[in-house]
Amino acid sequence: MSCGPSLKKTPRSLWDDNPRAPLGRKRGRGRSLGSTWIWRAVAPEYRLRLASLVGNRTLFSARRLLRRVRRCLDGSLPLFTSDALRHYAEVLLEVFGVWDHPRPTGRPGRPRAPRRVAPPALRYAQVQKHRKHGRVVEVTRSVIFGEPAQVQAEAAALRRAKGRRGQINTAYIERDNLTLRQELRRLARKTLGFSKNRRELQHALDYIDAHGNFVKPHQSLRERASPDSGRRWVPRTPAMAAGLTDHPWTLEELLRYKP
Repeated sequence: MSCGPSLKKTPRSLWDDNPRAPLGRKRGRGRSLGSTWIWRAVAPEYRLRLASLVGNRTLFSARRLLRRVRRCLDGSLPLFTSDALRHYAEVLLEVFGVWDHPRPTGRPGRPRAPRRVAPPALRYAQVQKHRKHGRVVEVTRSVIFGEPAQVQAEAAALRRAKGRRGQINTAYIERDNLTLRQELRRLARKTLGFSKNRRELQHALDYIDAHGNFVKPHQSLRERASPDSGRRWVPRTPAMAAGLTDHPWTLEELLRYKP
């Protein structure tokens, strides 16, 4: 699983758009204006979008994102990768960590307080890009939780383009951000269609994610069809690859679905 925030700027207007309203500052929408970050988490092996969140680049937003991711898991822990934002490691311990209760030593003094530690199944790696004059000059990869050899092996098992061995990176979430900007006009810069409110932007992200997971087939997930089927490829959606459904949904199925 790969996760990371992407910057989205919404207008910081101090005036009401209604020309008949009295001249004065706007009230009540301060939190929905200004710079906004879109937090996303994807499962790259299935191209499945797990969660999207509109919020600030804070610990609170990271906590909300990973709690949503936890609800999507089946009990097992995937390999987590992200950028070098420090909030991820702290929240991963909050959400997936276990309590370590130190044993009494019998010595005088206050005993050590219990703390959360990473379980053996938790694997997490970070990618930090060093820039100079706006260009990436160096990429540093570090394993935060888990055995480095195991993390490297899991990352290498995820094949890249043209069959190359995978590695610890954030390329999949960055490519998903590009796809999202191409699909959602609310993220287009310097146009009339940009999003002006966080709530509407969150609703649009939820719809785009559901449509991309269940309705829209992904080209990299297609499978070869049987010779007697009369076609070359069988299209598959990310939800089909993850075993959530057995057919591409229609838009009517998606809109009529009730959990």
